Amino acid sequence: MPLARLSPLWRSTSFRISLIHAGLLAAAIVGAGTGGWVATRGAAEREAHDRIALEVHAVTLEIQAEGLKAAGDAVMARAERPGALEYRLVDPTGRHVAGDLTDLGPKEGWRSLDFDGTAPGLEGKDRLLILTQRLPDGALLTVGEDLGRAEALRNTLFRTLLFWGGLALALGLAAGLYLTHRAFERMNALVRTVRAVAEGDLAARASDVRPEGDDIGQLAAGVNQMLDRIDVLMAAVRRVSAEVAHDLRTPLSHVRQRLDAAATAATPDLRNAALQSANDGIDRALRMFDAMLRLAEIDAGEARARFAAVDLTDLTDRVADAYRAELEASGRTLIVQIAECSVVEGDADLLTQALANLLENALKHSRAAATVTVRLVEEPDGIKLSVEDDGPGIPPEMFEVAVRPFSRLDPARAAPGTGLGMAITAGVARLHGGRLLLEDARPGLRVTMLLAPTQGPMLSQNDASCDRGRPDLPAVRGADGN
Repeated sequence: MPLARLSPLWRSTSFRISLIHAGLLAAAIVGAGTGGWVATRGAAEREAHDRIALEVHAVTLEIQAEGLKAAGDAVMARAERPGALEYRLVDPTGRHVAGDLTDLGPKEGWRSLDFDGTAPGLEGKDRLLILTQRLPDGALLTVGEDLGRAEALRNTLFRTLLFWGGLALALGLAAGLYLTHRAFERMNALVRTVRAVAEGDLAARASDVRPEGDDIGQLAAGVNQMLDRIDVLMAAVRRVSAEVAHDLRTPLSHVRQRLDAAATAATPDLRNAALQSANDGIDRALRMFDAMLRLAEIDAGEARARFAAVDLTDLTDRVADAYRAELEASGRTLIVQIAECSVVEGDADLLTQALANLLENALKHSRAAATVTVRLVEEPDGIKLSVEDDGPGIPPEMFEVAVRPFSRLDPARAAPGTGLGMAITAGVARLHGGRLLLEDARPGLRVTMLLAPTQGPMLSQNDASCDRGRPDLPAVRGADGN
């Protein structure tokens, strides 16, 4: 692999992890080999020591029981066995009686002697552990064992361990290099996708997507989901921008026409009427901007800082009372069904505005003799605050469109408004951990805010209770109100 391609691999985290693992493996092999070599060497010497001492004791007993010659014959028999010890038995006069071990001197006790393997009588022996002991009758007995055989076996084992450990280390490094190279190529593809999006290609997507696979595949799937969401948001921004321009064009055009009319008015009364009409158009544009700012605040979640326990029972009653006279004056009937006690953690201003938006929609878009029902109930899946009318309703396929910002269905465009009321209500529901549901009431439309109830501790912490007196609610007026 070229050196230029090794540099990014070296900088990659996965390759460094592979090197660390390889280093730990090498250290483990070396440590295990060294510890094993030292431990087995000591064990071999201890075993040889015990074996020699036991053999010296046995030969001594035989000499005492059967005499020197019989013991010498027994020593010769032992020496011919495979893997036997090394012996040398000398009588009190210094005459060699038995054994093929060369004369190592009269020094008594334990000794460890190293040889080059060519000494006379010691051919092939590298290291001897011997015990020389003077017997009661004056004879001299030497028993030894060649530790070279055990060391050769031990060295063979550790050379094998070193070979296979080194092979495993090399294969581990090779596998780490290969897998890191593959992961690096996949990450490069993902980086190229992100850079393409940063340069303006919003259609670029990662190809190596494995939602149920490895971490890079899951990351690619997450990036694609993020890009899909960004694409949707960008489309929404373009759509909202176009709709804002469309909805503002009409009132601003009217303002300009009224100002032109005021400039050319023949009488003060005509001029004042034109200026008042222009002022009404500006007020409509300002209401739209206020609603847009409120929707942005809701989507940003800034209102959560103002959350407290809100008595929905009292809030619903107050808002319904505020619209009762207007609804009944228009020939509609208002029915209010409220649960005994429903409390949520939220923003009373926003919840008031959300309910007011639903009542204004019912007031504007239901038939003249319609029945409007406000219902607050607690169910196992949460608190449901709904407004239902028996008017013409809207087709189910238009439910999703109805809650988009500035989405006003064709029959509604003739009525005054900003087209943000339902979007704000949906945002308020999301802000409070719930959602907005649109259902076909057959006939009419039922719009429900599904909210999570507040538990008991929240009530005591915020000093809010359903059996207290009703607190004053904020001014009741929907986002599309005049």
